[in-house]
Amino acid sequence: MYKSNNYKETSSTQGLSRDHTWQALCQQPIWDICVVGGGATGLGTALDAASRGFSVVLAEAEDFASGASSRSSKMLHGGVRYLQQLDFSLVKEALHERATVLANAPHVSRILPFVIPCENLAHAAFYGSGLKLYDLLAGQHNVGRSHYIPSKNISEQASALKASAHGIQYFDGLFDDARLAQSIARSARQRGAVLMNYCHAEMDGQTDDDTDLISLKRKDTSAQHTLRARCTIFATGAWSGERVAVARGSHIVLSDIGLASGVLVPKTPDGRVLYMLPWLGHTLIGTTDIGVSNPDYSDTAPQDDIDWLLRTASHALKKQLDASQITASFVGYRPLVRIPGSDKSSSQFSRAHLVERIGERTLRVVGGKWTTYRRMAQDALDAAIEHGILPKGKPCITDQLVLSPNPLLDNAWLTQGQWSDQELQKFVKSAVDDEAACSSEDILYRRLRTGFTDQSLTRALQPKVDQFLKTF
Repeated sequence: MYKSNNYKETSSTQGLSRDHTWQALCQQPIWDICVVGGGATGLGTALDAASRGFSVVLAEAEDFASGASSRSSKMLHGGVRYLQQLDFSLVKEALHERATVLANAPHVSRILPFVIPCENLAHAAFYGSGLKLYDLLAGQHNVGRSHYIPSKNISEQASALKASAHGIQYFDGLFDDARLAQSIARSARQRGAVLMNYCHAEMDGQTDDDTDLISLKRKDTSAQHTLRARCTIFATGAWSGERVAVARGSHIVLSDIGLASGVLVPKTPDGRVLYMLPWLGHTLIGTTDIGVSNPDYSDTAPQDDIDWLLRTASHALKKQLDASQITASFVGYRPLVRIPGSDKSSSQFSRAHLVERIGERTLRVVGGKWTTYRRMAQDALDAAIEHGILPKGKPCITDQLVLSPNPLLDNAWLTQGQWSDQELQKFVKSAVDDEAACSSEDILYRRLRTGFTDQSLTRALQPKVDQFLKTF
C-alpha cells in the first residue's frame, strides 16, 4: 500500500535540532502568524500560510499529530452517514477534499473499494440509491462509481464476511494519518515555516503596536520566550474548551483477516456504523462514538469499547473474533462543533468546521475532520485576511501543492517485524533528524506506526530505540 520511491527534494528542510529550531523561533522580532496546535489543521494552516508568503511559527505542546491526527479512522471520505442527516454541502466539500489529498499525497493514500453486505434486494436498493447520490455529489472528483455486486463478488473481495445474497460496492480513500501529518510538516518547513513540538504556548496580551504576545516554554529544557505575532490561530482540536463536544472513537487492529476491500456495516444492532479496513498489512475495525468530557489518551482502548467492536464485527464475519487476535488498539477524540442547548448525541453532531474570531488579532478553528484539513486551513487564513488582521497576499495554492514524502519512513511498514538493528537505527536517525522526533513513543507510534499495529512488537523494540536515541 502507498509505496513511494524515486523522490528527489527540490529544497532541503531546515535543520531539525531542537536548539536550531528554537533559535530560529526566537531570532525573528515579529512573525506574521503564530499557529497554536500541531495536528492536521495546525500543520495545514502553517503550510498554507508559508506557501502564501507569510512568516509563520507553529507551537505544539506535545508531539506533532499526537492527538486525534494519528488516531483517526484512516478513511478519506465524504461521510456516507451524513447523507442521512441531509448535510449535502458537508459531504460535497469533503468529497472534493478527498480527491485533493489523493492527488497531492499518493505516497500515503490510495483509493479503496468498499463493500456493503445487504440482506435483501430492498436493502441493496436503499443503500445503492444513497450511494448514487454520493457519486453525484462528488461530481468530477468522483474516484469510482458505486454499483450492485452479487454474492460471489462479495466473497472475492472480503472472504472473511458471512455469505450475503446482495451487496453494494462504492469507493472512498484510505490513508496513513501519521505519515500524512509528517508530509505536511515537511512541506511547510521547505517553505520557511518554523515548527516546534513539545513547546507550550499561551496568549499573554498585546503590544502597543497591535501584535499578539504569545508565551512559549520548551518542555525539554524549560527555556522560555515571548513571541510577537500579527495574527494568532488556535487549532487545538479536542482541547478547544467549551466550543467543542468531544466524542471518543475506539479502534482495534488485528492481523489481516482476509479483506481486499473495506467493509461498511451501515447499521449495527444498536444503531451505530461499523467499518473494517485493510490497513498497513492488518485489519482495522472501528469505531465507537461516545461523548466524553475530556480526552484521555491511554495506550489502548477501553475494554467496553473493545468488547463492542469484537462482538459487533463478529456478527458480520464467518468466524467469531476474540481478544487474542488483537495486536493493537487505540482511541481518537473527535472535536465536534458544539451547538448550544442541543440534546443530540455525539453521533448526530455535524463534522462541519467553524472559524471564529476570539480576539482582536486571534482566530480559532474547530470541528471538521482529517479529510477536510486543507480546506479548514484555507478558511482560517482567508478569514484572517477578510477581518483585516493580515494583508491580502498570494492566493491559496495548497489544492495543487504536492506534499513531500520521506520514502524511508513512509515505506518502513512494508518490512515491519523484519527490521535489522542497522535498519532500525536508520529509521531512528531519520525520525530525529528529519521529523523532530524526541522519544521512542514519537518514533514507534507516529513515525513508524508500529504502536498502532503491533503493540507487542512495540514493547520489544522500545529498548533498542531508546538506546539509539542516546547516540543522536
